[in-house]
Amino acid sequence: MMKIRRSKIVTGLALFFFLALALAFPFGPLLPWSPLKFGYNHVGYARADVYVGEHNPVSNDYGLVDRMMNEAEVFHGLLYRRRVRVIECKDWRACDRSLPWMGNLHGLGGVTLATGDAIYITPKLKEKGFSTAEFLRHELSHALISQNTSMLSSFKLNEQPWFNEGLAVSFGRQSNYVKRDEFLARAKQIDLVNYLDPAKRVEPWDQRFAYATQRYFIEYLRAQFGEDRFRQFLRKNIGQPVAWRATFADVFQLPFDRVTQVYSEALKAGRWTPAE
Repeated sequence: MMKIRRSKIVTGLALFFFLALALAFPFGPLLPWSPLKFGYNHVGYARADVYVGEHNPVSNDYGLVDRMMNEAEVFHGLLYRRRVRVIECKDWRACDRSLPWMGNLHGLGGVTLATGDAIYITPKLKEKGFSTAEFLRHELSHALISQNTSMLSSFKLNEQPWFNEGLAVSFGRQSNYVKRDEFLARAKQIDLVNYLDPAKRVEPWDQRFAYATQRYFIEYLRAQFGEDRFRQFLRKNIGQPVAWRATFADVFQLPFDRVTQVYSEALKAGRWTPAE
């Protein structure tokens, strides 16, 4: 009797597992790789596949995805290794099912999986009237980085928001966060190091201002140290993100905390101003 019960339990667990796995493809976290995407229309481009809710209009911005990917390769000095799937969630419930581990999902405009070949665009963009193009460019930056490193390194890069998010916001040319003039005015009153160095983060935290600070720091590095040296750091950093401080000091010949301080002082004194 005990063997029969155990057999039934094992069989039941196996059926539950396979059912959950099957549903995870069209309705859950495995949606990007599912051959069936119920409720979505597909638009294919040369380098990407875009899926939009069947009752939602397709933004003209998606028609720029191939050009954006070409520009991303030039901007980062890297190449995409695989096609990218872009899923514009048909509603928040669909987003929640696909990304159940994202605690602050409703505060995000886009999410890129660490595999580097799947991007989600959330309903927040339509709710706030944000630019799809800006957020798509942002997520394409994350996708390109992830396609050129391991999944573990992709996760570890999240511990360097100054680099990971700064690079994406810079490529996205995003102005939905804080406008340049507003940033420059506030930068004179704030120690920007607290928004760059993960070890010096303080509360209250203004994420919108942080994105602008991180973006312009990336652009400062490129302008002050040159494109070749920045790309050298980029390639080494995504390959070994745990050692990013040592890599930074080795490539730029200055410690990270010193460069962030000089950046903050240069903005306050007007010795350096971002282009846009």
